Amino acid sequence: MKTTKQLLFAALTSLFFYTAAQAQVSVGLKGGANFGTAYTTDMLNSITPDFKYATGAVAGVVTELKFNDHFALQPEVNWVQKGFRFDEGIDIPIGNVNIPAGVEATIRTNYIEVPLLAKASVGNSRVQGYAVLGPSFGYALNGKLITRTRFLFEFDPIRTDLNLDNLDYNRFEVSAVGGLGFQVNFDGLKWFADARYTYGFTELYNFPVVNEQIKNRGIALSTGIMLDLSPAPVKKHPPVRRR
Repeated sequence: MKTTKQLLFAALTSLFFYTAAQAQVSVGLKGGANFGTAYTTDMLNSITPDFKYATGAVAGVVTELKFNDHFALQPEVNWVQKGFRFDEGIDIPIGNVNIPAGVEATIRTNYIEVPLLAKASVGNSRVQGYAVLGPSFGYALNGKLITRTRFLFEFDPIRTDLNLDNLDYNRFEVSAVGGLGFQVNFDGLKWFADARYTYGFTELYNFPVVNEQIKNRGIALSTGIMLDLSPAPVKKHPPVRRR
């Protein structure tokens, strides 16, 4: 069994390097914002506050393996802040005045993610629009609970570290990623920007007895640059005819 796994790993590694050798390779950096929320089942949705979008950051390393003008593979390694936010408020009557009070709580989880994306492009040699689609595999590093209370005025936020293992949190996550973007090509350099939607398949918490689910959802906006590592094609000049 061990020998079979080693052979499979060697075959996949060889295939990757062979594929990369046939492609035009670019590498770069990206950064932006991730607006995370959560999907819940109807029962959980009826007994919990409405989940809202929580703003986090996203940053990563991008590799593009371009096979022709219209198709490429784009594996990435990203750091992403996922999570969700909910806000509960009430009005407290004091005399003839209703005083607003409430609490806002944000759960923010830091992930390392590896999307493996197929990329289809249209356009000319200078400007292209593109679409990306593919799976993403993530691992939750740590998390925080950030609470803000208000009564007459807003108090300073309280930040509490979350022990994901004690919460029975599923650290490994599988998602689907799809998005649209555009890029501008300069001499050996590409600037790009895109918007993506992430659809999480993994149940984040294991609820005993009941079949309830919480899954990540998110919209990410990012921009970055890539450097072309492939040698520029040599321009062939027509032979000079001698008279």
